[in-house]
Amino acid sequence: MGISIGNKIELVKLDDVIRNEQNKKVYVSKIFDILPGNKLQIAMPIFEGKIVPLAVSDKYSACFYTDKGLLQCNVIITSRYKEGHMYFLEVLIIGQLEKVQRRQFYRYVCKLNANIRIVSDEEYETGKPDIEVISEDDLEWQEAKLMDISGGGAKIIQRQFLDKNEVVKLKFVLAVDEFVFRFSLFARVLSSTRMPNHPELVEQRLEFLKITKEERDNIIKYIFESERLNRAKEMGMI
Repeated sequence: MGISIGNKIELVKLDDVIRNEQNKKVYVSKIFDILPGNKLQIAMPIFEGKIVPLAVSDKYSACFYTDKGLLQCNVIITSRYKEGHMYFLEVLIIGQLEKVQRRQFYRYVCKLNANIRIVSDEEYETGKPDIEVISEDDLEWQEAKLMDISGGGAKIIQRQFLDKNEVVKLKFVLAVDEFVFRFSLFARVLSSTRMPNHPELVEQRLEFLKITKEERDNIIKYIFESERLNRAKEMGMI
């Protein structure tokens, strides 16, 4: 699993991570036991010197301090209880543990259609395509799949290998409930790796460039509403 008994944990409420709140409460805890079914027994966390009984069913972003560096995943509180003089939480790990550096934005896992094309330095500077066209849609775009997204960037899968630091335009639509957001964003390629089991496909990580506050806020709004709907479905509310 990559984590061990005794590892320190930092917990931040998932809603605060998604909204990129500047004054997020960070709850500190540690692992006391690794349980069957992808569950952990952790100490009830402390905030500002006080034990905090986190609510059952709430979701948190968990960052584990391990011998291999920082590992991150989401967890959901499944129970809380007392043993002797100690207060504990039981948490369920959601998804895969990932090795991370400190992130500014929360990554939301998805699988959406997207389109991508390489842009010239001139187009990046001026915002205008090199070829005079009636519509940007008339340009040559490559099909891609958007696999995760955050306010700072995205992960895509496509067939074209792109060099690191290549500048591209990424076009996609985010829709949830009554919200429909259309994007055509400049981005820089941070990494480009062929997938071991599907060498014809390339996984690429992108960092958004020249993104406006409104565009970033709309991405975060989409992520927040999607997570809210997912929680409602899990609880049988819809």
